[in-house]
Amino acid sequence: MPTPKYITYSIKRLCDLETGSGSLSAALSEWEKRFEIARLRSIIPAAILGHHDRMLQRGKRTILPVLDGICPACDVQLTTGQLSRLRSSQDLEVCDSCGTFIYYEKLEAKNARTKPIAVKRKRELAAV
Repeated sequence: MPTPKYITYSIKRLCDLETGSGSLSAALSEWEKRFEIARLRSIIPAAILGHHDRMLQRGKRTILPVLDGICPACDVQLTTGQLSRLRSSQDLEVCDSCGTFIYYEKLEAKNARTKPIAVKRKRELAAV
């Protein structure tokens, strides 16, 4: 039985491959994509896979990371209970409002990818 963290990782990869988004989809050939999709579908539990397929049929993204306690698909504030469950485990949650799979992404990893840009203040610009 795969771990919850591995299921989250697998559903993210599957969503990227089936929607054609992300660098992974561009890097693989058509045959490799079909093989990887079949492999991921064999790993993911049937209930999660069924929900994923229904979301894709509606043209929606299946899984998204929580941003500042808000579901990025519907912009609804998550409950404290949902946020604490997301932080404490690597398990998937479903947004009560829109049905999108949501997961918690650690801020350290997010900050490491994007560094803030230094902005000069008006006083500093006037001196230049």
